[in-house]
Amino acid sequence: MEKYNDFMKDFENYLYAIKNLSAQYIKKINQTITQFLDFINIYKFDNKYASIEEITLNEVRTITNQEIYSFVFYLADNNYKQGTRNFKIENLRTFFEFLYTIKHKLFNQPFQKINTEKRFEKQLPNYLSYNEAKKLTELYKNSNKEKEIRKNAIIHLFLHCGMRVSEVANLNISDFQLSEKRFRIFGKGNKERTGYLNNDSYEAVNKYLEYRKNLVPKNKKDKDKLFLTQKNEKINVRTIRRYIKEAYIKAGINNETYSVHTLRHTCATLLFKAGNDIKLIQEILGHSTVDVTKIYTHLYDKEVDQAMQKHPLSQFKYKDALAYAVA
Repeated sequence: MEKYNDFMKDFENYLYAIKNLSAQYIKKINQTITQFLDFINIYKFDNKYASIEEITLNEVRTITNQEIYSFVFYLADNNYKQGTRNFKIENLRTFFEFLYTIKHKLFNQPFQKINTEKRFEKQLPNYLSYNEAKKLTELYKNSNKEKEIRKNAIIHLFLHCGMRVSEVANLNISDFQLSEKRFRIFGKGNKERTGYLNNDSYEAVNKYLEYRKNLVPKNKKDKDKLFLTQKNEKINVRTIRRYIKEAYIKAGINNETYSVHTLRHTCATLLFKAGNDIKLIQEILGHSTVDVTKIYTHLYDKEVDQAMQKHPLSQFKYKDALAYAVA
């Protein structure tokens, strides 16, 4: 099966010979493809590959539009400007069209429904319903099992505080001021913001901390780390992803549709639906600009539109009107 180096070499030759692009431009396209496949390796394949050079065309064939949407929202969430995001979308479009049209290596034509960000913004991102989110928060709520107490605290931090998975993995005990129900979060670029605990998330974290007091980390340098594994090692992103996948399955939620990052999206969407100001949500999520946070308002607009289309009066057909008039 053709591997990364093979199909990427053919792609570069295509860009040089057929597209007549400059070496500098091709370099930028390659950077986008590398970044995208790195993301897919983590988001879709759970770090299955030590290097993206091990990825084959079989894996590329399984990539869906939803995963492409997730990548673009990942860019937005990491403060890439809209112009840059649209540039990367076009790079990906060129790549997938090459595989489909030129190499005939893809079974389905990708990017058929994907446009620049202004037109598909409303399709980003996916999130849990209120009932699904409630299921997750109650899943381990009354458990006294070590692993489930830890999972419960992690789930509450995602759904109540809108944290990124890397932020949860890097939390320290000393970051918390439980008496004030607040804690420090170190986000992208080590940017610090304040997280706040409501009653439910406070109880979940406090319960875990009571248990955490009795743990002795395997490595002394990890003594301040909040989350340790069952082997008393610092938790990593991959383990957290596995925890959330297990929670989805246990709660009867489709773990193929939703990811860890879905929980952050869910937190933001539920906050917005509850009437919270978009600027406050920006602060909670740690977005550098409110433009990224506004994606959640577009999602809600779409829901409102769908609800209006289901309005009983909109279902009133012409033949029904005639029958009504005759009566």
